[in-house]
Amino acid sequence: MARLKSGDRKQQLRDAEAVQAAHGDRSNCAERVFLSLHGLIETDIPAEAVCMLTGLGGGVGGTRENICGAVSGGLAALGLVHGRLHPPEGDRLWTYEVCRDFVSRFQTAFGATVCGELVGDLLRQATAEAEEQRKARCRQYTLTAVRMCLETLDRYGPASLGK
Repeated sequence: MARLKSGDRKQQLRDAEAVQAAHGDRSNCAERVFLSLHGLIETDIPAEAVCMLTGLGGGVGGTRENICGAVSGGLAALGLVHGRLHPPEGDRLWTYEVCRDFVSRFQTAFGATVCGELVGDLLRQATAEAEEQRKARCRQYTLTAVRMCLETLDRYGPASLGK
């Protein structure tokens, strides 16, 4: 069973920031959040599982029309801890509750969970400055998503009760 590694929260956030800084713009938002959290979770699932998140970046396939990749990456990482190991066995409703909490707090913080609504104003401007602003905003979303996932794990436990 996967569980959040014990440790100082400030250090965990610094570790997550280091992962994101190392990836820079070479990884999408979903990949960065997942990899940042994967490094903080004791799991048998290898970091290479990030390949399942590549298509979720940029609002799914880069369309900007669907859920923000930072949210998708956070949900995937929460699933490592609170997801069902052998469906249909396990309590999916528990996992839904955990995930709803995270998504709701992201929505409250930023007013949206859809990529285009979060960065759409900057996408309409085809300038290098607007692109840099979009990247900075996305970095804010990814770091906040990591922090919110850690807070969610604090509230619901570092290991699943629903598996």
